[in-house]
Amino acid sequence: MPRPMTQRINWLPIWLLGPVAILLAVILIWPIVQGVALSFFNTRILNYSAGKFIGLANFNALFQDEYFWNSLRVTAIYGAASVICTYALGLGFALLLNRDFKGRGFIRTIFILPWAIPEVVAVLIFAWMLDPQFGVGNYLLVMIGVIEQPQAWLSQSHLALPALVVLTAWQQFPLAMLILLAGLQTIPEEQYEAARMDGAGAWTRFVHVTLPGLRSVNVILILLLILNSFRRVTMIYAMTRGGPARSTETLSVLTYNTAFEYQRVGYAAAVGTVLLLILLAFSLVYFWSIMRSNQAK
Repeated sequence: MPRPMTQRINWLPIWLLGPVAILLAVILIWPIVQGVALSFFNTRILNYSAGKFIGLANFNALFQDEYFWNSLRVTAIYGAASVICTYALGLGFALLLNRDFKGRGFIRTIFILPWAIPEVVAVLIFAWMLDPQFGVGNYLLVMIGVIEQPQAWLSQSHLALPALVVLTAWQQFPLAMLILLAGLQTIPEEQYEAARMDGAGAWTRFVHVTLPGLRSVNVILILLLILNSFRRVTMIYAMTRGGPARSTETLSVLTYNTAFEYQRVGYAAAVGTVLLLILLAFSLVYFWSIMRSNQAK
């Protein structure tokens, strides 16, 4: 009997992907490993090499720290509010732009502009608009009767977080709009025609046709928005630096402030490790959702 031919290994993909894998390991994986290792040391920036191994002491102190729990609460509130507002804006404009009208392509391009603006520039624009003396935002809100007098939005703890949520929703709703618009265009028009023949109104068609058609897109989009809200630093730090009175200090901002303002690198690494585990959990759900949607197709 002839011997079965041994299957040869195709080394070409390995040689092509090898350099990229090594580069990613150096740039991404090694800093993460080093950051997790730092969480077990008591070290500061000025005496970085003289760090002392203290085991789980940083984590024990972390879970007893009221500032950590405050940051976790702020992160949850900020994440939930920004995701809801971003999704609502994105869905509303996606439904509008899914209609056939003249100049639709031009209007789509305009609506994408907030996403293209750098976060620091967006912060500067909103900070000027919310200025208590010269801000156009305060002027418009007073004129339409929403507030009685101009407010110092970024200097009051009960107003800073809502202002930050509005900025976040404005800056990233184009991403939600594009994803939802792509999902709307995959829903067959025959389903809407069948619903109209059955006498379904606009709201009934939205609930029983549009939302079920966007189910897989919604899961991926919401998880993506949650991940973005948990890891966002630049916008929050540039706008409020976590203040006033830590009212906008999320876990990401707490990590940055602890490391570079309070010089507690080991403790900041412990905060970052907890945040990494939270993001890892959401990332696993995200990848599981993508695999499930691909299998459903």
